[in-house]
Amino acid sequence: MTDSNITKRERDCIMCIQEGGKNGFPVRLIDIASMLHLKSPTVIAVLNRLKNKGFVRKEKGMVVLTDKGKEEYRQIANSHRILETLFYDAGVSLEDACKEISNYDYMINPEELKKLSKFIGNPTKCPHGKPIPGGGSDD
Repeated sequence: MTDSNITKRERDCIMCIQEGGKNGFPVRLIDIASMLHLKSPTVIAVLNRLKNKGFVRKEKGMVVLTDKGKEEYRQIANSHRILETLFYDAGVSLEDACKEISNYDYMINPEELKKLSKFIGNPTKCPHGKPIPGGGSDD
């Protein structure tokens, strides 16, 4: 989000690391490259930037999010789900909403996001059925 000053590729990497693991295992560099359709050197450069920012660490050949990285993931996912709900409620197809929002969900200020959530009724789940942390609050 705006506080973190991350790029779109860094955002995609964070999302991939959190959501891309299988059977409880973290992702490997080659998995990230495959999922994001990037070459390994590009992924290495992005991971190095994320490591320098304190978002990831490497463990036994795997890439995992640090606590800071998990918080960033949570903020991006929350933003994505709220915006997705807004777009879907406005008549945008779920697929189009998800794709479009992925281009800027990481740039939304958390305070503005709270206002948007309140505007659409503080939903507790996105159209995919995934939970929206803090949804339904009266803040």
